[in-house]
Amino acid sequence: MSIKISDHLFDGVPCTIYQKEDSKTKPLIYFFHGFTGNKDANIMGRGEVLAELGFCVVAIDAYLHGQRMSILERHRSNIDKYQDIIEIVIHTAQDAKRLFDKYFKYMPNIQPEVYYAYGVSMGSLTAFYLATIDEALKAMVGLVCTPSFVEYYRDKASLYGFNTGFFYERKLAWYQPIDPMNQLDKLKHKRIFMGIGIHDDVVNPKYAKNLHELLPETILKSYETGHVSTPEMLEDSYRFLKLEVFHD
Repeated sequence: MSIKISDHLFDGVPCTIYQKEDSKTKPLIYFFHGFTGNKDANIMGRGEVLAELGFCVVAIDAYLHGQRMSILERHRSNIDKYQDIIEIVIHTAQDAKRLFDKYFKYMPNIQPEVYYAYGVSMGSLTAFYLATIDEALKAMVGLVCTPSFVEYYRDKASLYGFNTGFFYERKLAWYQPIDPMNQLDKLKHKRIFMGIGIHDDVVNPKYAKNLHELLPETILKSYETGHVSTPEMLEDSYRFLKLEVFHD
């Protein structure tokens, strides 16, 4: 059976939807890409695979990414953009929640009660945050992932030499209470798969390990890789979703 791929614009948010061309009602799964990526270049075949599993896959451009990138943003360095990475995550997650509540749950081919998320790198943090603000998100996959706002941002600020003055401290004060690492009461009700690279020098594996120590019911698997998804990591993530969603 063929996979239908279609482009849409919902409230100014560009989306690409992947789904089998049949009449079955499908669970929705969001695909969230990584930093400086976009919904099309960074999905890398996963849209078709997830659609074959039985999902309606909605890949969206993160805030200030892809088709949502302004001219001003295009001329900023990646280090400058990194200073806004948590705001990008928050905005994107809020977009996803709103679009599900406003549009997707009312579509006749989509299950209205719950949905799922699949995030890579920055996209994993989007999924973690979304899990803390929406009870309808039932399970998620995070690859080369981080669930941390504050410690992750502190590490990046130290690495790249962000301003450590008033605005930096104000950002951290805002992030602290909404950090997924400080919302464990909400995450413990979700089914979570985390795949990490033991040689990852972009997103330190320690953040996922810390969450797993606090919530041992999460699934954490380590792979002989850096900041990339291996075939084994992908297969494990698909197997997790098949068991959680389709009970295969």
